[in-house]
Parts: sequence; C-alpha cells; structure tokens
Amino acid sequence: MTIQELELNRFRNYKKESLTFGEGINILYGQNAQGKTNILEALYISSTGKSHRTNNYNDLIQNGQTGFEIKLRAKINNRDNSIIIRYSNDKKKNAEINGIKREKLSDILGTLNMILFSPETLEVVKGSPAIRRKFLDILLCQTNRQYLHLLKRYNSLIKNKSIALKKGQSDKKYEEIIPVWNEHISVYGGKIVYLRNSAVNKLKKYMKNEIHKITDGAESSELIYKTFCETNEENDEKYYENQLLKRLNEGMQKEISISQCIFGPHRDDFEILLNGMNSRQYCSQGQQRTLALSLILAELFYIEEIKGEKPVLLLDDVLSELDLKRQEYLLKGLSNVQTIITATDETRFISKDQRTIKKFHIENGKVIPEVEKRINID
Repeated sequence: MTIQELELNRFRNYKKESLTFGEGINILYGQNAQGKTNILEALYISSTGKSHRTNNYNDLIQNGQTGFEIKLRAKINNRDNSIIIRYSNDKKKNAEINGIKREKLSDILGTLNMILFSPETLEVVKGSPAIRRKFLDILLCQTNRQYLHLLKRYNSLIKNKSIALKKGQSDKKYEEIIPVWNEHISVYGGKIVYLRNSAVNKLKKYMKNEIHKITDGAESSELIYKTFCETNEENDEKYYENQLLKRLNEGMQKEISISQCIFGPHRDDFEILLNGMNSRQYCSQGQQRTLALSLILAELFYIEEIKGEKPVLLLDDVLSELDLKRQEYLLKGLSNVQTIITATDETRFISKDQRTIKKFHIENGKVIPEVEKRINID
C-alpha cells in the first residue's frame, strides 16, 4: 500500500494544502508548532477514523471555520482507492470510500492500514492496561472486520449490565436478569479474548526476532496476554466463552455488591517482558524505547501477514528518541515500506542503503515540497 496524495481543507492550521508523497521515505521537516504532526494526524484519521491526540473533532477545525475535510488517494494491491472525511461543528461526520458515502467513520477501518510510531507509543510499553487494550483493539479492527462488531456489541452489553447492577441495589428485579447478561457477555467476550490472544502470540514471535537482532542477541522479549483464565494457543473461542461464563457466575455476588463489571476482556492486559522482567517496572528508558521499536516493527509484519501487503508507517519525531544504532536499524528495516517522518532537522537520517527520499518543508501551515532525491549517506 502507498499513499499518493493528501489534501487538507480547513484542518488544524491548514487552510488548503495538498501533498504528493513518494513511495519511499518522505520527510516533513521544520521548526516546532508549524503543522508537521497535523499532517500525520490527518493520515491516521484516514486510516482509523480517530485522532491520536484528541477525542473532540472540534479541535481539528481551523480557527474561524465551521468544519474540515480530508481527502486521500492511495494505491492498494495496484488499485486506486480514495477516502474523504468531512466534519462540521454541528457534530455531523461522514466519509466516502471510493465515492460511496458512509454514515459511520468506523466503516473506513481496514481500508487503509497505517502504523503510527510517536513518543506516545512508549506508553504502550510503560503505561496503563487501557493503553495496551487500545493498541490491540486498533490493530485488530484494521485487520479483522468482524472484530469491530464484536467489540461494539460487547461494550454495549457491559454498559447495560452496569446499569442493571446499579439499579439492583434498590430493585431486586434487576438482579434476576444479570445471568442473562452474563450469557451474552460470555459469547462476545470469549471471541474477543480468543482474537486478542491469537494476535499477541503472532506479535510475540515477530517481536522476539526484532529484539534479538537489535540487541545482537543480548536480550530477549516476551508478550503474555493476561485475562480471566489461563491462555493457550490451542484454546478455541468456546473455551474462553465457557471460562468467562463460569467466572461471571462465580463472581456474580461480588459484582452486585460493588455495582461494577469486574470480569471480562474490558479488564484485560498484556505483559511486555524484557529478559523475563516486566517492562513497566524494571526497564530503563533506553530498553523501553527498544521494546517500543520492536513492537512497532512486529505490528508492521503482523499486518503484512494478515493483509498480504505492507502498511504505511508514520514516524512522529521518534528518531530523536533513538540512538544512532536504532535509527539505522529502523530505517534499514523499512525497505519497501512507504514511510512518512516528521523532524526538525532534515539531515538527521542515516542510511547505508540508497533510498528515495522526498522532502517537504513545513512552515506555518504551508507545505513547500523539494526535489525528490536518491541519497547514499555513509
């Protein structure tokens, strides 16, 4: 997959700008607060329907305007594709995929596959379980259309059961319907855990390989999915469904007493270990960066395995977070991957391979493209 052109209208600090990307490395450079990350944000929205910086679409509208529009053209499996996203401040969102209007932005999931690597990606390694669940959910929504439906249905069931648990404190008739909610929750929850655990096991294999290569075999990594029961690669959906239903029924009185849904995949996590130690507690910042880098590369290989094509990689000011060895490893690993990079310094790129690099100078919401070059920096 390659992005060919992006057009922004009234988006963030861009009134009307367009960029035509190269198939190799694309560098967006300029001083801070000029709009470099805004371009990556627009690309990420075109892939997921969500911003990685805000949950409020009104934040994306240029000052003094009433809405924004993002247009994107891409080539997927040698076929031309287009996505248009429109939003107005009366809360109306809509999208067009190849000229067909869609009322739900979530319909674009899986059309364009992009991976964002930003300083915030470190939070997947060192942050809360909710951040890691979100990481898995976005990955699975991009690669499995069924997963989004399962997740929406499960979250709806949990919301309704939570209401019943609260009302059950004063009205016992709500307690009587909890077993019914549990049966439905176990069906959808079991499928979600199965798919998440399968994804973690695939990521684990790729990540182990990347850590081994980055550290010249000095360190090893492990990913372990943590849920309401023991996990195993041989376990099927029915196993997790039965285990969740058992746990829900056994813990029913506890949930009723505290009026909370405490069992299910909405409370799950996955541990990231380096040399057998939990990365959140025992790793240095340098080790955490190495884990984040290897996880992003594992995600890239995972998407390629599932979708049959490489995703586009968006790097938001992350090379400054990596030492020269890891910068070199990352850029060498991105052969045949379209990459869009933001940086303050256009010259901070090390590559012993000849790569096609296209540069764009970003200044105060204006894009100034430069001549495409092939460079060889030793």
